[in-house]
Amino acid sequence: MPRPAPRRAIAVNGKSLRGSRTTDAAARHVMAACDQASSVLLADTDVDGKTNEITRFAPLLDQIGDLRDTVITADGLHCQREHVTNLAERGADWILTVKGNQPSPSVWISSGVPCRWASGICVRASSRTVM
Repeated sequence: MPRPAPRRAIAVNGKSLRGSRTTDAAARHVMAACDQASSVLLADTDVDGKTNEITRFAPLLDQIGDLRDTVITADGLHCQREHVTNLAERGADWILTVKGNQPSPSVWISSGVPCRWASGICVRASSRTVM
């Protein structure tokens, strides 16, 4: 059986920039999306003190455009119903960490969030088995 073509994988992560804090201002916080194969930065956005990474997730990925047949990886902060709905609508798949403060997998599955579960990770793959 022939191997399927590799998919594009994009990692989304936020970081506070070391050394950017001053006596008058908090450290600068940015969020970035990087191609996992080439390590190329595809998009980035500032996360200022009036917002957080959750509200910047979709606008960050909007900078990339087409996400069909792309796997998005992100940490537990982005295990949000709105985020997986947005990714599903855009044809992307995802791997998200699920922390203990999230509802049980059965609650998410019964609420219509399209994903499978494996060891605390929410996985959605529309055309391949990922577990």
